[in-house]
Amino acid sequence: MKPVVDPAPLLNRRRFLQFAAVTAAAGLSGCSRGGSAPTLRASAETLPSIWRRDLPGPWRFDALSGATALESPWPSPTDLLALTDGWLSVISPERLQAIAADGLQSRIDPLGQRFLNEAPLVWKSLLLPVAFSPWVMVIRRDGKTSPSLEAGWDALLDPQLKGKLLLPSSPRLLISLAERMGDGDALRRLRASALSFDDRFGMNWLLQGDARVVVLPLQRCMAALKRDPRLTAVLPEQGAPLHWTLLVRPAQTAEPIPQDWVLKAWKQPLLSRLLAQGWIPPLPRGELVGAQGRIPLRLRPLVLPQPSVWAQSWMLLPPDAAEQHRLQQLWEASAP
Repeated sequence: MKPVVDPAPLLNRRRFLQFAAVTAAAGLSGCSRGGSAPTLRASAETLPSIWRRDLPGPWRFDALSGATALESPWPSPTDLLALTDGWLSVISPERLQAIAADGLQSRIDPLGQRFLNEAPLVWKSLLLPVAFSPWVMVIRRDGKTSPSLEAGWDALLDPQLKGKLLLPSSPRLLISLAERMGDGDALRRLRASALSFDDRFGMNWLLQGDARVVVLPLQRCMAALKRDPRLTAVLPEQGAPLHWTLLVRPAQTAEPIPQDWVLKAWKQPLLSRLLAQGWIPPLPRGELVGAQGRIPLRLRPLVLPQPSVWAQSWMLLPPDAAEQHRLQQLWEASAP
């Protein structure tokens, strides 16, 4: 007589082996990226540190370095990039995929929608504008006569600023400023008046050198404006070029954008802290006004000016071939 074998242990063992096989397969799938966490990359100064530090696990941040970091092959893995609008002229859209964040894009205010609508069609679905900052004139008072603040951007042409003016290194931006001045020779005069073309270290030049005025995005000078009473910033009523911070997804990633992390920057309490740094999310004005409590009263008109200022402000998006040729001709003809 054969011994009776209880089928239950065999069945349980079979299920255990099946479960182990599935678990192993899942583990191998998880190792397909070499065990690495999804990674956000950007130049260190692109994102405010108070927001960057809130990046949720398993995401991690890794800074890019070097003047051509975004042009070079991106390290692996690179699942999300933060960059400023100036980089769009040197990155091929073929290296990116759709941002796939409809919920976030639906919250963007008319100014952010205008940025997307003015972007070349190939870029429109690839970009998520998360913040902007206006370019402003920062003036250091030294007891002498100051340029007329009511003159708007034309104040940069004041003869007393010759050799004391720090301008951005972007020819495109300088041309856009000159074209909004009342002097047909403004671009040549600007270039002839410049002490240097350096927006990255502009505040150092202004505080420690011979410069009297520097043109910078507000987010790069907000801290100095708060602590140094010698400094005044001017956002002209005629508007200003806007400096945008964008998120993009590299073509090779399968990771979705961490939408909750973006939403955290767009609501309290983080929103107030970001506004106080001159970093302005493209949200409805009412939401921003309700979060302005951390901004010193004298600086609020720079962060939340009258809507007419934003309406007259402009974007610096990648030019087409014809516009690029026109800009090149203007730049060459304006050599001092």
